[in-house]
Amino acid sequence: MDFQNRDFIELVKRTREEFDVSIEEAHNIIFADEEMRRLVAWRVNHDGECRKQALWDLRHKGDRSRFIRDGEGIRFRSSDGQR
Repeated sequence: MDFQNRDFIELVKRTREEFDVSIEEAHNIIFADEEMRRLVAWRVNHDGECRKQALWDLRHKGDRSRFIRDGEGIRFRSSDGQR
């Protein structure tokens, strides 16, 4: 699947509209899907813009971030992608 950054942004927008939820709640819904977690985890470690956003989340949310540093990589804090 050719999944680009703009595709994820559109997915978040559509999820927010469909379920009438916040951005954080939309992320929870999206990351509840194992395939989406794998895709996002790969992009966070291979796409500069995705990595930048994950690092921003780590810096600003600390222990509340859904991501953690794993050596040089970044991974989801929990296996289910939730906080």
